Amino acid sequence: MSQPNPNPYAAPLITAEMVQPSGHHSPIGVWRKGKLLVMHRAAMLPDRCVKSNEPAAGQLKRKLNWHHPAIYLGLLLNLLVYLILALALGQKATIHIGLSERWFSKRRRAIVIGWSLVLAAVALVAGGIASDSEFWPLMVFPGLLLFIVGALWGLYGARMVYPKKIDDHYVWLGGVHPSFLDTLPAWPDGT
Repeated sequence: MSQPNPNPYAAPLITAEMVQPSGHHSPIGVWRKGKLLVMHRAAMLPDRCVKSNEPAAGQLKRKLNWHHPAIYLGLLLNLLVYLILALALGQKATIHIGLSERWFSKRRRAIVIGWSLVLAAVALVAGGIASDSEFWPLMVFPGLLLFIVGALWGLYGARMVYPKKIDDHYVWLGGVHPSFLDTLPAWPDGT
């Protein structure tokens, strides 16, 4: 029988049963399930790039948010209802993923291109609004379109992995390279 922790404010201890589903003998708490990577919230990923399976040049900290897709129905009522539901019912997890130098470079490039397009769009819209010309719509509307393209470019180009599901114990990730997944044991749980 374990001794109670004398400090009631101490973080709870993580046991092997928490990191591994019952009946599984993997010491790392990381598995594959089809095209998804399944990991315990406290598990460490192998020190390899999740995008290429090459040796990792460093770790990237990711704060993930996920909510059940049914919460998008709140958008039918209004944006505020959706935001309240997503914040109240969503799940969060913080993980560290390994990336090779090539993928760090691709991520930096996507961020620079995205921000450049957004800043150019702001300049175009501001220039169109400030001009006394009758052609201001020829600057403002393309500027708004450029803003959307830049934001999406940066958002999706810099995203290395994405959550498909998060629960109280596990995180399911998409966007992981198949050769990285092939090195992991199969997820033993039928869910």
